[in-house]
Amino acid sequence: MKLVKSFAVASTILISTGLANGASAAGPAVTINPSSLTFGTANPAGPYPTQSASVVNSGDAPLILSNITVENPSPGSGADFTQTDNCYPFPRTLTPGQSCTIQVGFFPGAFGVRQGAILVADNAPGSQHRLPLLGYAYPFKAIYTLDAFGGLHPANPVSPNMTGGPYWPGWKIARAAAMLSDGSGGYTLDGFGGLHQFGSAPVATGGPYWNGWDIARDVVLLPGSTPSHAGGYVLDGFGGLHQFGGAPVVTGFAYWSGRDIAKRVKLLPDGSGGYVLDGFGGLHPFAVGSSQLPLSITDNASWPGWNIARDFDLFSNSTAATAAGFTLDGYGGAHAFGFTQGAPYSGSYWPNFDIARSIRLDPTSTTATPFGWTMEGCGGVHTLNGAQYLPTGAYWNADFAVELVVVR
Repeated sequence: MKLVKSFAVASTILISTGLANGASAAGPAVTINPSSLTFGTANPAGPYPTQSASVVNSGDAPLILSNITVENPSPGSGADFTQTDNCYPFPRTLTPGQSCTIQVGFFPGAFGVRQGAILVADNAPGSQHRLPLLGYAYPFKAIYTLDAFGGLHPANPVSPNMTGGPYWPGWKIARAAAMLSDGSGGYTLDGFGGLHQFGSAPVATGGPYWNGWDIARDVVLLPGSTPSHAGGYVLDGFGGLHQFGGAPVVTGFAYWSGRDIAKRVKLLPDGSGGYVLDGFGGLHPFAVGSSQLPLSITDNASWPGWNIARDFDLFSNSTAATAAGFTLDGYGGAHAFGFTQGAPYSGSYWPNFDIARSIRLDPTSTTATPFGWTMEGCGGVHTLNGAQYLPTGAYWNADFAVELVVVR
């Protein structure tokens, strides 16, 4: 300790007496380029490509790196950020202008906004030097809550506020919404069948409209719908499926003339067909264009004469021959179809309270590991079968939320 102290004093004397006015002492300096890294802005559902940063000696004396570590302060399971580098082994000396590279990976331990940093320990002033890290982790590319007046509420920072959408204050006429494959826009469906574009979606052409008749129930877009071309189907309460945007005609669908019982419609991930849910729990297949009719669902939950089914969802790996998923009842019960659930169902349930509105399965969920979320009419989102907590947006102390709108 005495030797170090004496050296520091000697250095001070040398600097103060040995340099001309206006001169500066030689020394190392650290520049990290880029100055920060952000993951998940383009696709918060992942995968998250590895990103790199360079540590540069921007001074005029040797820079000695003694260590590089990762700081992971966000709560959750395990580390969010990892690093490898070619700066090792330590201590590592970088001459002026020389650099080494850090590779940073993002493996979120929980959903939400995740923060961290790379810490570079060295002999330059200001050590340790920080490379701030930010990651957005969510199960879907985009998540919104649709309210009954037509408001579309983003549930996270990477789901932007949409421009140009409809809003009917005081009039609960919004029935559903569907989004383009890239999450940049979509359509809100009103009860008369009107399709109102928002964001980057093109004007919908060729769709149905029932002026003054509240009979439209749901809307879906074909996979691959983009800002330059979008097509899909409007479901009416009798079960009719009406194409718009040049979508192919559907065949084989159920129809209940004069009976307002159809609830929701879903397409298979490949767009070859899909299913319509009726209020009693029945699931009815239809085919798109000349495609094969999907398999009939025979093990669905059924409540004959009781209009209590509210929504359903398909696993992301469903096909015309292997369709499976869950039906949501108004009390919050989730009922498997197309497979037998091995473990007992776990999720929110409100006995004798018709408040459940939407069910969404995680894109990685399968029949072997089924999990996801349900949304109730106040906007609250609740875990299903052990899913991670999902940060959400709008919440009301009233039955005002219509649908949880997501992009896989």
